[in-house]
Amino acid sequence: MAHARQDSWALSLLNVAIGFHRAGQTVAAMAVYEEVLQRQPRCFDALHLLGVAELQRGHPAEALSWFDLAIGEDRSNAAVHAHRGAALRELGREAEALEALDRAVALDPSHIGALSNRAAVLMDQGQAAAALEAVDRALALDPQHGVSLYNRTSALQALGRSREALVACQQALPLLPDNADLFARYSALLREVGRTSEALGACEHALLLRPDDAALLVNRGHLLAELGQHSAAAASYRRAHAIDPTLPYLPGWLIHTQLRIADWHGLDELRDEIAAGIDAGRRVCEPFISLLLPLNRRQLRRCAELHSQSLQPRLPGPRALRAANPDARLRIGYFSADFHEHPTAQLVAGTIDHHDRSRFEVIGFALGAPVEDSMRARLRASFDHFIDLDGCSDTRAAEISRQLGIDIAIDLGGYTRCSRSGIFVERAAPIQVAWLGFPGTSGSPAFDYLIADGVVVPAAHEADYSETLIRLPHCYQPNDSRRQTNATTPTRAALGLPEDAFVFCCFNNPAKITPEVFEVWMWLLRHVPDSVLWLLDENPTATQHFCFHAGNYDVDPQRLIFAPRQPASEHLARHRLADLFLDTWPYNAHTTASDALWAGLPVLTLAGETFASRVATSLLLAAGLPELVTHSRSRYESLALELATKRDRLSKLRQRLSGQRMACPLFDTAQFTHDLESAYLTMWRRNFASCPTAGQELP
Repeated sequence: MAHARQDSWALSLLNVAIGFHRAGQTVAAMAVYEEVLQRQPRCFDALHLLGVAELQRGHPAEALSWFDLAIGEDRSNAAVHAHRGAALRELGREAEALEALDRAVALDPSHIGALSNRAAVLMDQGQAAAALEAVDRALALDPQHGVSLYNRTSALQALGRSREALVACQQALPLLPDNADLFARYSALLREVGRTSEALGACEHALLLRPDDAALLVNRGHLLAELGQHSAAAASYRRAHAIDPTLPYLPGWLIHTQLRIADWHGLDELRDEIAAGIDAGRRVCEPFISLLLPLNRRQLRRCAELHSQSLQPRLPGPRALRAANPDARLRIGYFSADFHEHPTAQLVAGTIDHHDRSRFEVIGFALGAPVEDSMRARLRASFDHFIDLDGCSDTRAAEISRQLGIDIAIDLGGYTRCSRSGIFVERAAPIQVAWLGFPGTSGSPAFDYLIADGVVVPAAHEADYSETLIRLPHCYQPNDSRRQTNATTPTRAALGLPEDAFVFCCFNNPAKITPEVFEVWMWLLRHVPDSVLWLLDENPTATQHFCFHAGNYDVDPQRLIFAPRQPASEHLARHRLADLFLDTWPYNAHTTASDALWAGLPVLTLAGETFASRVATSLLLAAGLPELVTHSRSRYESLALELATKRDRLSKLRQRLSGQRMACPLFDTAQFTHDLESAYLTMWRRNFASCPTAGQELP
């Protein structure tokens, strides 16, 4: 009789504990559960619910201990196996978690929580398709199950089905209104489909729920930057950096945003932090941003390697030849997010036109949201086939490439915006090549070759590149001899330029204009009193900061003239009003240098030790103007001063450029394309013959 009274009292206590638990008073509930166990040590419900409470408190190891004890009392309860699976997942023991969840589903095929958590574990393992199947089973039982909708969102997003993921996410939002992670994912999906302003609103909502979340602050920084609100973006990154400076890539994003608006506060400290982070093997900076910093080649390669390792879910697949014929007509696939009015497209369009169709079939793979303009129309017509991969996952995109029998896949983007390096990790073709968009090494085993030339990557630099080097005979950069320039030159007065001034010019984006470069330019303005500096008006904050910096160097800010963006043909025409293009370092003018030379404007450069700092040198040598290449800051200064004060010499250089422009290798599109095709054939025959791959200078 006494034992019955004890059981009855334990049951009453259990009900009290459950009441506390349901009310969110977890600590109070746990105290009562433990009192129940003092009276009835083998009480399954108390053991199980103590585990649930510990799991809710973020203590998965303690929770697991309670679940194991509960299972010792009742192995047939699906819920305890489901919760055990959740704890194991939190502990990173994915295989065991999946086993526990499978046991729960076997015991109760309608256990929604187990099905949904099973999907989450499959996502952790990179099995998005299996995860989607699991979560859809859960949603068939309850279409309004919020966590399952969340997991469906994750699976669809991983499969590259962003628009379907967005629908699932919108369905989950009212069911999980306090879930900051869900709103963060909603923001990411809106960003993916180009709805940036709405994405910012969703991110702000997530920050209301978690105001000190550094990752959310970083995402807000990305969105603000894309909307052109660079000062606000820098502030968001800076706040995130103060909260958690260890977040991957954060120092790089902060310094890049500051450079974009010429905000040089704390620049040296950030540079040092990034250099030290790379040396320590941390992902502190994206590879593209690293090119803007005074890093050595070894550090640039290490930065790229660290980034590429984060993209490697597995080793690249086998390299299988499509045809047993070294002289087969090759299928070349060009992958780019920039097949529209963009510098990359402006450079490569002529090469696509000139490909020898008897030897090469040329396929364009368009990445990212379509931008329909005249350049895209031209490229669509020029390629033999033009395939839009927007919305395709990396895995599916690589599969499409293989199904089409692409022999050589060319990544025109590298680690630039909207890059899709994952496609190449999945092995889109037997031979994979990095070219043009990213002036440096990928640091990735996914790329077999890097197309360069003997100037941007001399033989002494080869050890700092992970790819096999294929060097073109003149310049790695193509140009389009069909580029149109307005025949009419505007007047200086119409563009706000003084009629009789010497016009130094640089149309590079502000991120390339470092304090060291700007100091030299201000020195020149002080020593050439009748001169002005003509810069691109990229954003109003950068313009204001450049004027402020000029004042600090005792230069009247009115001697800085800012040029708004214009259509390409008008932009090329206005170059005729400048006298000398001043290059930047350590990231040179690339397309902008080609623009200047095509328009007949001499370019003065300072050659450095990295790919990005040697491009203008390569262009000038291919244009027949080696005199304009310098190798020290002092020589850059003195030559610029000499050309600005001894204008007859500059005039002769300008005349020579004008006279040889159409005959020089830099602008011979047909010959460049022939050289590039020779490179492709060399790669193919090497691969076919299984020859050792060593750097090669093409004849």
